[in-house]
Amino acid sequence: MKKRTTLLFFFLSVIISITATAQIQLEASKAYGQLLDVTYSKTQEDVIYALTLTNHVVTSIDGGDTWTVLYSDPLDDYAILRGLKLINDGDVLSFNVRAEGTDYNKIVMFNLATASITQTFSPPNSFESDILIESYDISDSNNDVVLMHTTYSLLGAYTHEVFYTSNGGLNWNSIYYSAINDNVAINNVSISPEDDDKLFLMRGGSTSRELGGVFVSSDAGQTWENKIPGNTYDAIAFNPDNSDDILLGTSYGYDTHVENLYRSLDGGDTWAIVPITWTTMSSDHINKIEFNPNNSNEIIILEENEMVVSSDNGTTWENYVYTTIDPEAYYYGLTASYNPFTADELLITTNFYTFLTTDGGLTLEKLENPFVNATGIISTYSSADENHVYYGMRSGYMHKDLQNDTEEGHYLQSLTQGFGSAVKVFADPVVPGRVFTGNRSLNTSYINVSSAHGLDPKLIASSMFFLILEDVSTSIANPNISWISTGLEVHKVDLTDMDNIIDQNIAIPELGEVITAVQVDSDAATTIFITQGVDFYKSTDDGTNWTLSNSGLEHLDARDHLILDIEQNPLNANQLLLSSTDGIYLSEDKGDSWVSISAEFTDNVAFSSVTENTIVGVTHYSDGFNVPLPIAKAKIKITTDLGETWSEISPEMLNYPFTESSAFLFTEDEVSVYLGVHDLGLIKYDIDLITLSVTSEVLYNNPIQLYPNPANTSFSVQSDTNVLAVTIYTISGKNVKTVTQPNAAIDVSDLASGVYLVKVKTINGTITKRLLKSN
Repeated sequence: MKKRTTLLFFFLSVIISITATAQIQLEASKAYGQLLDVTYSKTQEDVIYALTLTNHVVTSIDGGDTWTVLYSDPLDDYAILRGLKLINDGDVLSFNVRAEGTDYNKIVMFNLATASITQTFSPPNSFESDILIESYDISDSNNDVVLMHTTYSLLGAYTHEVFYTSNGGLNWNSIYYSAINDNVAINNVSISPEDDDKLFLMRGGSTSRELGGVFVSSDAGQTWENKIPGNTYDAIAFNPDNSDDILLGTSYGYDTHVENLYRSLDGGDTWAIVPITWTTMSSDHINKIEFNPNNSNEIIILEENEMVVSSDNGTTWENYVYTTIDPEAYYYGLTASYNPFTADELLITTNFYTFLTTDGGLTLEKLENPFVNATGIISTYSSADENHVYYGMRSGYMHKDLQNDTEEGHYLQSLTQGFGSAVKVFADPVVPGRVFTGNRSLNTSYINVSSAHGLDPKLIASSMFFLILEDVSTSIANPNISWISTGLEVHKVDLTDMDNIIDQNIAIPELGEVITAVQVDSDAATTIFITQGVDFYKSTDDGTNWTLSNSGLEHLDARDHLILDIEQNPLNANQLLLSSTDGIYLSEDKGDSWVSISAEFTDNVAFSSVTENTIVGVTHYSDGFNVPLPIAKAKIKITTDLGETWSEISPEMLNYPFTESSAFLFTEDEVSVYLGVHDLGLIKYDIDLITLSVTSEVLYNNPIQLYPNPANTSFSVQSDTNVLAVTIYTISGKNVKTVTQPNAAIDVSDLASGVYLVKVKTINGTITKRLLKSN
């Protein structure tokens, strides 16, 4: 085998792109999707915005039937997005990037017209230990005015400090410091809609005898008045027609605290209790108060176990009470959004799901969406007759039958259950419908097998010691024999009689070292390959004897590296792949010798089952070995020449997924890459193997730019070499315009606003750029 040069790929991998025009497809079951801060657009009918559980802002333009990703935070540090608000008359979204203990904390303003970030605000005290932004407010009339509530650890004490800026963050004033205010915490902050100097701090509990109260300032926080002390407060709402009319809700409390809704008609100077009868449950707190922006007579209050609504500006109230904690019904409402185009229609986000009501809250219907919290792993089975995908969620897994377009869940836990280990599932690579599962319950580990995708499972092994299902391989010559790794053990399993399974524990070469991968040779059922740490072993006698075969792997250091996977080429049994923290290794002699074909950490790798010389790999970048890795930088790389050249699907093209699992399905001209993403659920990215090509701007010393970008009516391609053609695609891959020899500005006035992919063909190659078309 000829020597392969990997240095060039290693150096240029961050800028290699492919001519694909695909986008991610959301594949998870919509019955289990979860969203936060779901909000109707103020100006566009049927348009909805929301946050996922981790790092995405998503949108629907058809009332929630279908969804797309609007913004993906790259998560340069671990963070979650919270506190989505629609401001500036509906033109801007703001949200809080919560990145505890880092300088990545920030408040972000996202312009909807340009689909871009226009401004960020970072805490002036980002140096503090465990720093977080807990709540914030931005003035609608002047976005340079920001109120930011931070928390941090100081000498072991949980400290609250609130800052105010009137010049876009150039200068910040500390206007509240809990250490000099009886250690009373802050629950929420707000700016008066009509007066940027009028501020409200809703206070909570403390380590002293002081409790709660609302701090009100009329001079931008220089001085404060403590209103209605003795209770803790959180939710606040201003009448959209009269900012002096304010509703305030109590939060969690103790001692003198009593649950109530308060109202002020003089801008917060005086307050009166609104007479409402509350139904006691556990914590009795008010999470959210919302006026209908288009009809201030309509008000909704979201409490722990009830919704309280009024249609006459609070003269009378109606309670919708829920007496049990049921994820499929209302519990612990978080936000409410009135549909500005349809009366009595609201979206209500709860601790578990989002619900739609079309009758003002009387009845609720779950807003189904594909944004599942994916857990566990993904596994696939593929043949000419059937294709199946198994993906982890809710500590169990879903089985997706692609031929019949059906889906069913196995071992799924309720959202109210917070204990128990997740079930890992591996599809048998040879036998359709056969799946292996592993889990731990009540101090016992179980390994099971099912011949019906998970139904009627049969026990293979159990132990009080940890049996962690790591890998499964089945003999093609004898499909009744499977080999499984359970962490520190390898088992040979005879499944001839599913009611009398024979489990044989095989002696391994390195005791106490995890068997990360196992592979049965497709040519010979008695030849087995395994990996332990950085070592590759082979046995030709059914595991009786093992031979170390590390030629080409000698530089791997067990302290720094780990082999993660073994794959055998279904089209050429002599070829094996290893994925590792040090990249991908290829053997063309069944593991006798190895050569590096990629120097980048790769979690998962596979040969195409239908196209020769094609390899696909995925780097999750979320489960690093010995070193911290970025958690949302997953990428796909693919080669059609056994690793001589590589193309890459970048993290940006994948919407910066936070993933720990991946799997592949191959057809003759395409590969579908599945990722299990913590907040997007099961996503799929299809790659056309026919049009795959590699391009490097650095390699050709030919940077290509689109100007202007965003473009309104036209744009030009700026390049030092001749541009032969320009093709414009929608983000879904539809060709909407092709221009040959584009020497002048390219007219895009006829295109709708949005994001497009522009494929630029030059004499040196082809590269794809993103173009933002604005109105």
